[in-house]
Amino acid sequence: MALEILYAIDVGKTTTDEALRQAREHVGVFNRSDEAHAEDPYEPVYPAVESRSGAPKATDWAAVETLVRGTLSHQAELHKEIAPLLHRWKLERLSGIDRLILEMGAWELRYRPSAQVSAVINHGVELARRLSTEKSAQFVNAVLDALSKTPSGSSTGSDS
Repeated sequence: MALEILYAIDVGKTTTDEALRQAREHVGVFNRSDEAHAEDPYEPVYPAVESRSGAPKATDWAAVETLVRGTLSHQAELHKEIAPLLHRWKLERLSGIDRLILEMGAWELRYRPSAQVSAVINHGVELARRLSTEKSAQFVNAVLDALSKTPSGSSTGSDS
């Protein structure tokens, strides 16, 4: 959900507060009623999704908001840390979704000390695999792995 909110802010030029509101209220680009109905035509009749085995957990909105606001407030710093790790790429050349996945993962690696490095990287890879391409998944894996092994605030002097 955080990635979708960041995308709405970045690409849709929606304000942070408005994107968070729309996501919480399932309106605008966050309205999934047609998709949910297509996936499960009985959903309107039997809406007890939470009680199903394997049902998605309820969204932790506090965590989502922390991730979104944290990523946005540290974006310039994160770009400085990510750019030297891109090897023959520039942030501006990355697809929007790949850049946002890297920013979000970088924020978690740098500003959430309780986050498990492997979980952050795996989540980024899975997002890239599902929302971008297999090559993007490999790229995200390499960049986030390199960032996790780089001391915070260090830079190799790239001019990106």
